[in-house]
Amino acid sequence: TVPELEKSKSIDEVFKELNELVGLQKVKDSLHDLVDLITLKNKTKDDLKINNINLHMVFLGNPGTGKTTVARLISDILYDLKYIKQNKLIEVSSKDLVAEYVGQTAVKTMNVVEKAMGGILFVDEAYALADKGNDNSFNGEAIATLIKAMEDHRDNLVVIFAGYTKEMQDFLDSNSGIVSRIGYTLEFDDYTNDELKAIFSGMVKKAGFVLEEDALVEVDNLINEHRFDKNFGNARFVRNLYEKTVIKHATNTAKYSDKDMLKTIKEYYKEKYPYDYFYTPKKDVE
Repeated sequence: TVPELEKSKSIDEVFKELNELVGLQKVKDSLHDLVDLITLKNKTKDDLKINNINLHMVFLGNPGTGKTTVARLISDILYDLKYIKQNKLIEVSSKDLVAEYVGQTAVKTMNVVEKAMGGILFVDEAYALADKGNDNSFNGEAIATLIKAMEDHRDNLVVIFAGYTKEMQDFLDSNSGIVSRIGYTLEFDDYTNDELKAIFSGMVKKAGFVLEEDALVEVDNLINEHRFDKNFGNARFVRNLYEKTVIKHATNTAKYSDKDMLKTIKEYYKEKYPYDYFYTPKKDVE
């Protein structure tokens, strides 16, 4: 079999997958522009004096807004365009880069960089690397090592830093060399209610269920109830909601064999079936 990291999708296949993602219009537009630029450079070779393209990136956005998913699609895109040699994405966080003792952080960080060489290094929650004094005394060393690798290996490595918009500013301010080596900044907006409902509906449809309109209204109510929670997770919240819904559905239909009933997600069961439990996990009914 073909090794996983060598599998390739065409640009058309990648953008079909990208365009099927709910929302993210600004990100989609930026990636189309990026592909056009790389394609122009590839077509013209030395005929046009286009500077080497800097593809190190920063992803800004809240949890569950699609950052990791898009990073994987970028790996497909850059591999198809022969910009990276291997279709691989190495995902790490600060704990994978920073060591506990003096002299070990640079080595630990470079070991990670070497694993990502030829592909993409995706540093999630990169703001945790922001040096805030003695508590993070080795973080600056990790950042300095990454910056040097980004410069020395820019033809063989793409680094993507990702995290919450506000906290990422501390990270970008922590070392003046970071911003100068970033070629692209992609902003991942929070999903709207309609987009979150579309994500939920898509999960339901993909699993083969039918979703009644009343149940979708209840989903909208739950999104409104929780979207301003401190750690609201956007699409992660919706996936969790969907999974709990299916569990509740399985419990509510355990004694029945009617295929239409088993496939239909309702707000609650009415007189035809002796249940009135909410499907969605807004509350449990005794």
